Amino acid sequence: MPTTVETVRDALVQARRDRSLIETAKLPVPETLAEGLAAQAAVGRALGLAEAGWKVGIAEDGTPIAGLMPGPYLAPGDVYEGAIGAELRVEIELALRLSRDVPFRPGQPYSRAELLACCDKAYLGIEIVESRLANWFGKVAFPLWLADAMGHGGYILGPEIDIKTLDDLGGLGCFISLNGVTIYDQPAVHGNGDPMVPFLAWANRKRDDLGGLRAGQIITTGSLCGGVLSPGKGEVVTKLSPLATVALTLR
Repeated sequence: MPTTVETVRDALVQARRDRSLIETAKLPVPETLAEGLAAQAAVGRALGLAEAGWKVGIAEDGTPIAGLMPGPYLAPGDVYEGAIGAELRVEIELALRLSRDVPFRPGQPYSRAELLACCDKAYLGIEIVESRLANWFGKVAFPLWLADAMGHGGYILGPEIDIKTLDDLGGLGCFISLNGVTIYDQPAVHGNGDPMVPFLAWANRKRDDLGGLRAGQIITTGSLCGGVLSPGKGEVVTKLSPLATVALTLR
């Protein structure tokens, strides 16, 4: 009899290969966040995904979490191909590139300054959230969402920005339009206040459930606009005003 992790792994692997969606009622739910992370890691191994980067976060109970971003990363102007029927959400983010490894070292927490010293570049990043789980929004148990890498679909690595931007978000705005129609225009706000908080939490995690933080990886620090639902497909323009703009096509 397959375990919950094995059942979830097999379903997500098949859905990603087929570019199809899973009705969540057909899946067992991992009992814990650790089991959800284990299922995510098993999916990555089964698909042979590269550990090119991570989206980091903090669960409601304070547990550090992460989702694999395997790349290859899209460039501004590229086309993102969504699965038929999938819900696509757009997130404007700040991303960092690791210039050296950040070894797992329980009992010896990293400081914010140490982590920043391990990064050589910052970018405007645009994440497309596209879960393999059908009708997921507000309806999926978090360990199952974690098993699906928190719905990571793709990532556009935009222009390089000053790394000091992470120290102060004041005066920044997030703008998104679809086919010339504005769908979001609000000040940039991070859910944890400081965009470095989830990265710091993951670097200081108690268990090494997924994989290492290594030189060359991209770490995205969380959305500055929440997850903005795209009401359709077409030409998308995103701006982190006044710093940078990224255009892409959803298809």
